[in-house]
Amino acid sequence: MILVFAILPILVIVAVLYYTQTQAALVKNHFYQTSNNIMFSEIFDSYYYRTVNSDLEILNGRRVKLRLMSKAIMDAFSLNDETSGLNGSSSIIQNIMFESTSASGLMPFIFDKKNPDNSYYVKADYRRLLNYSTITGKTLKEFLEHNSFRNPGTFHVLTDKKNNDVYLMNITYMDEDHLLVVTERQHDLVSDFYNVNMQIIDALNNVIKPEGRELSSSRRLFTFILDSNGVQVVPEIKEGEEPLIFNQDQRSKIKSMFERKQDVTFEMSLNGTVYQMLISYYNQMGVYIVSATPISDILGSQREETNKFLMIGCTIASLALVIAMILVFDLVKPLSSVTRNTKNISQLDLRDVVSVRRFINRFDRKGTDEVGEISKAISKMTINLSSNICNLLETQDRQRKIEGELNTAKDIQLGILPDNLESQTFAPLKIKGMMIPAKEVGGDLYDVIELDEDNVAFVIGDVSDKGVPAALFMVMTVTIVRQCFSLKMTSAAVMNEVNKILCSHNPNMMFVTLFLGVLNRKTGSFTYANGGHCQPLICHDNKVDVLEGLSGPAPGVASDFEYKEFSCSMEQNSRIFMYTDGISEANNEAKELFGEDRIKQSVNKFSSLDVMSFSDGMLNEILAYRGSAPQSDDITMLVVDFLDCF
Repeated sequence: MILVFAILPILVIVAVLYYTQTQAALVKNHFYQTSNNIMFSEIFDSYYYRTVNSDLEILNGRRVKLRLMSKAIMDAFSLNDETSGLNGSSSIIQNIMFESTSASGLMPFIFDKKNPDNSYYVKADYRRLLNYSTITGKTLKEFLEHNSFRNPGTFHVLTDKKNNDVYLMNITYMDEDHLLVVTERQHDLVSDFYNVNMQIIDALNNVIKPEGRELSSSRRLFTFILDSNGVQVVPEIKEGEEPLIFNQDQRSKIKSMFERKQDVTFEMSLNGTVYQMLISYYNQMGVYIVSATPISDILGSQREETNKFLMIGCTIASLALVIAMILVFDLVKPLSSVTRNTKNISQLDLRDVVSVRRFINRFDRKGTDEVGEISKAISKMTINLSSNICNLLETQDRQRKIEGELNTAKDIQLGILPDNLESQTFAPLKIKGMMIPAKEVGGDLYDVIELDEDNVAFVIGDVSDKGVPAALFMVMTVTIVRQCFSLKMTSAAVMNEVNKILCSHNPNMMFVTLFLGVLNRKTGSFTYANGGHCQPLICHDNKVDVLEGLSGPAPGVASDFEYKEFSCSMEQNSRIFMYTDGISEANNEAKELFGEDRIKQSVNKFSSLDVMSFSDGMLNEILAYRGSAPQSDDITMLVVDFLDCF
């Protein structure tokens, strides 16, 4: 990995250098090729104008004849009615002037710049003149369309390369849309004009060599001249050599790019060598000038420079790698020791202080560098971890003791409450009691006390707090209630006594809601007292009623309060449902209470079931409503069925 990171920057630098030097080499080569093409264009100009200059002087002497004929035609127009225009004057020109001019070898016509097809010709054959070339390389039609010719008597030379003809022409401005053109064929100058191309090509064959021109020790520049058909004419093609030829598609592309004034660059293979070519077009002769450089020459010198940088870079990288390995070894050695010792933490008994001390002594904590700081941090972490684990173990021991004590308290509490009431004989009564604490121990209570062969007492209550304090307060309440009922006291008297005792021994200001009832199994008489508790429900003949009557506040609040006693008569086959607020205030995930209305509906729903099934149905109804919401309070219920008397 270290080797990769050491060499990677060098490779990136070499790649960047290679790319930049390649681009620089291409730009430099393009400059050489451009200069070469310009040089040969100037050579062409020098040869061309030097050859035709003497002929142009002869042509200057022949202008008088064309100028006089042009003037005669223009005078004919001025004598004609101006309203007749060119259409009206054409007959005059044809009848008076053009017949004599044709006899003298002159070829005049009127060119319509706006619509060349409407130009006026004495003979239709004169129309061919528009396709001949001017000395600039443009056709006569293009030349006339794109120039104004406002200067009187403009002279130009016109050439017909196909038929090897040369014409002298005089161009006279008539109006915005029309030009008068008078031409005369120059028979004696034809050979001079058309031999100039061959003379220039012969001269260039002596200058341009097939082996090219050396720009440097590793770079050559080749020059080719191709004719208008794209076929190599300079240098001369030797036997066995492949000529440079442009096909029709390449010539079309070259022409379109010249029209947009863009350089034309090709890569072509010639005689087994790939060349990069810059192409120019010389209008006067209609030839292509090609500067070509082998790609291998362009990139050869660049590769030498790149290889040089690569060797230097590899040498530097090797030295840097050796130095880096030495430095890394000095750094890694203590780190390896720290890593090796740190791995042993998982096997260390962190509860053993001696083992922990022996372990941290393995670390070099005297150093001031990063390794020393890491060693100090690991040592401190190990000590803190050992201390935290010891504290955690102590806490777990205490927690287990508390849980054991709470489980014992739970067993004691459940032992105080009556068990298996449904299996005991309270004929003609069937009784079921249930308490599900919200914590390990609860503050709810219920009890069933058989007072004598006729009377049975029912007790249900809810201490204001939860947990252990509530459980102790509940045990005290149950003990007082049982003691009072054993003394044959009425429900109201028992409530008064419980209130007095709780108020006098209540430092935490706790209280208990309490319902006490005594049922005579023979007569169905039911006397009761309600100290702030949920009102029981009476179910009979599919009808649910509330057991009305509130004797006073919850015991433990007002010590001097005297509780009232109420009575009613229980009908046979009726049911008493007593419960705590852990049922009515049970809430679901949306914090919505189960409520007393839903309790009544559930009691009526399960009214046809026995006490066991009824209790299970009520509990399932509460649990289904609560869903995943946690239990917030103790759930306690006491169900009594008063069956037929015996």
